[in-house]
Amino acid sequence: MESSESSPVVQTTHGHVRGALLTTLYDDLYYSFDGIPYAEPPLGELRFREPQDAKPWRGTLDCTVPKDKCFQVGSISQQIEGSEDCLYLNIAAKSLRSEKPLPVMVYVHGGMFRTGDATRRSLGPDYLMREQVIYVSIGYRLGPFGFLSFADPSLRIPGNAGVKDIILALKWIKANVGSFNGDANNITLFGHSSGSCIVHLLTMSPQAEGLFHKAILMAGHQLEIYNDPDVEYKLARHLGYEGEKNDIDVFKFINATDPELLIRSDYRSLYERTQSPILFLPRVEYYATPTAVVLEQPRALQGSAWGNRLPFMMGCTSSEGLIQAMFTVKKDPEVLKFHKDHPEFMLPAYIRHGCAPDIARHLGGMLVKKFCGVNITYVNKWHFQSIADLFTHHMLHYQDRLLKARLKYSQAANYLYRFDVDSPDFNFYRVRFFGKDSHGAVHADELGYLFKLPAAFKLEKTRPEYAVICRFVALFTEFARSSNPNGPLTKQLVDWRPVTKEEPTKCLNINEQLKFITQPESLKLKFYEQLYLSAEMDLI
Repeated sequence: MESSESSPVVQTTHGHVRGALLTTLYDDLYYSFDGIPYAEPPLGELRFREPQDAKPWRGTLDCTVPKDKCFQVGSISQQIEGSEDCLYLNIAAKSLRSEKPLPVMVYVHGGMFRTGDATRRSLGPDYLMREQVIYVSIGYRLGPFGFLSFADPSLRIPGNAGVKDIILALKWIKANVGSFNGDANNITLFGHSSGSCIVHLLTMSPQAEGLFHKAILMAGHQLEIYNDPDVEYKLARHLGYEGEKNDIDVFKFINATDPELLIRSDYRSLYERTQSPILFLPRVEYYATPTAVVLEQPRALQGSAWGNRLPFMMGCTSSEGLIQAMFTVKKDPEVLKFHKDHPEFMLPAYIRHGCAPDIARHLGGMLVKKFCGVNITYVNKWHFQSIADLFTHHMLHYQDRLLKARLKYSQAANYLYRFDVDSPDFNFYRVRFFGKDSHGAVHADELGYLFKLPAAFKLEKTRPEYAVICRFVALFTEFARSSNPNGPLTKQLVDWRPVTKEEPTKCLNINEQLKFITQPESLKLKFYEQLYLSAEMDLI
């Protein structure tokens, strides 16, 4: 079992693994271990159910090639991709030996709980490997395979299998990361979008207590969970089931369905999908089990959450809502007509669900008038930018509510950023959706400055985007190291201070420069507070 510089072998609790020495886009060296199993393959009896610990192996496992992503319809290809056998994690280590063990950064990928890829094929750790850290990414089950749920306890599918995958992976990481030169007592859990929602949920779930020590939430918060009622039964009916609404029969039908058909199917109308593009998502579990992740609405757990002891860093992009606005205003005129007929669907879900339908309609109309300057009847495609601003504020308001809850309940610092980089060719998500003549930092554009995405290219080091990568990575890795993001590279440029109860809220604005400023959206976020008062609802 030879271990060499270019072919390192590390002993884990389950067996030996062999990695490789790789070179990043900018010629930094790092050690990579791809596809380490942390759970048994979730096949046969284990399909849809909570994950089981991986069985130990003999000999040395080759971990030099990434495994398949989890089974899904690819977000770009719209083709079936990946495998049901996908419970693997990936480790990138800047060094396997150092005076002190390195801070550990564990990433939960986004993709609306139904797509995404944890491997370096999609999320290369190249930029993070500028710094002395250990980076770990987790493959977890998606769509119905990760989030199917039934109330009948005999089926043993209460829900949240995909989140339980991540908890089991975190236990493996805690037990093993020391062998990869990581500090098991300094683990940062971070995620983007739906991955960030899972990170937030885990800060409130007793199951995850002690498995990580700080959290970074990128454009995702989970204060409430709204599941479509009877989703499994409705899906089965859509696929041809003709029986009663009986959990055991519905499960048997779904389990026997062609998995490709299962993962492609959606019984909802275009309008319903516009409102909530996600069919399967985390849920408040139907009944208590020893591994239950969440048994009541997250908002009710916030006050007593174990995560109130953890430092938080969080932020969104400055044009989060652009992509949602495109689907609402420009993609299909029928969708815009639907929203004009139903202004309540312009509200954040929490308000829409929390007050009477006639009040929701009225408040939706008020919100549109605030942003567009006209009655909703007169809204058209020329109001695109105003609608985009409205949806951006939706995301920021969820973030604002979380910040207020943190300021009320937490005993640790909360650092807020606003990602505002407007690159003509390096904001890959905006370029994909809107072309190179567009402007703004849309949802997910920040990922291209943390990870080497498939569309990435080597930047001239004189370009401002290269400086953004260096600084953005430094802020994240310094927070992981010391719980304070101000490190040698950035503190000479800006003093980023935690959020206080003083209003208006201040944040770190990240573009070609770093500036600590008053949050530009503060004024309109105040209007959201008025909506909550009008609906007689609590903000937190």
